Amino acid sequence: MIEARTFRLTVAYDGTDFHGWQRQPELRTVQGELERALNEVLGDDAAPLETGGGPVTVNGAGRTDAGVHARGQVASFRARTVYPGHAIGPMAQKRLPRDVRIVRSEEAAPGFHARHSARARRYEYRMLDQHDPMFGRFAWFPARRYSGDGLERSATALAGVHDCTSVGAKGSSPVSPVCRIDHAVWRRWERGWLFDVQADHFLYHMVRNLVGTALWVSNDADPAGRMAAILASRRRSDAGPTVSPRGLSLEGVTYEGEES
Repeated sequence: MIEARTFRLTVAYDGTDFHGWQRQPELRTVQGELERALNEVLGDDAAPLETGGGPVTVNGAGRTDAGVHARGQVASFRARTVYPGHAIGPMAQKRLPRDVRIVRSEEAAPGFHARHSARARRYEYRMLDQHDPMFGRFAWFPARRYSGDGLERSATALAGVHDCTSVGAKGSSPVSPVCRIDHAVWRRWERGWLFDVQADHFLYHMVRNLVGTALWVSNDADPAGRMAAILASRRRSDAGPTVSPRGLSLEGVTYEGEES
């Protein structure tokens, strides 16, 4: 019998028309599309015996919500197949819709798991200076007035280890509210402002809540002080609103021995 091996995929997708990453009955999801394509390529008997056989199951590093995009999502699965890792991606891509792309496929170490092995994840959130039909699927135009300088200053309070309860939300699997934020910066991009943040893990809606809070405090005299106080309060009611998912993209995932 062919021995089971572990495979790693780097995946990009436009999340606009998906009900998020996670497989859901009767709904179009990224995980569902990948599993369908891979099982068409590998066959339903490719799953390793330790999973009970049957269809291949794909695990993602980040369970992105409906409308959220990715350019560096990482997925893993185990399968019994003679195909080399680099060949599986192009074969599955022929069976995927246009809004999902396997950027890279490769064989991984036997114990690799896209979510459990991750050491950090990096997201970007793009905002528009004005409505733009060319970028409206991937960036959000905020209705409220804000200060760009205030956005930059608010982010200086974020790097470090924090209890992020005030910028989390209910609705996901239990996870420690204490996050190590490696970096968090606001900078200009060609159509507006971009928030770039990396952490060891994120709470549900955390990036979208951080963006909403930054907008909320940007016109304060001391945006960094206000942001720090909101984090310290650990009260969701003290933070800003949850902004639209359309500006959010999972840009990359870092693993042991890899540079972030």
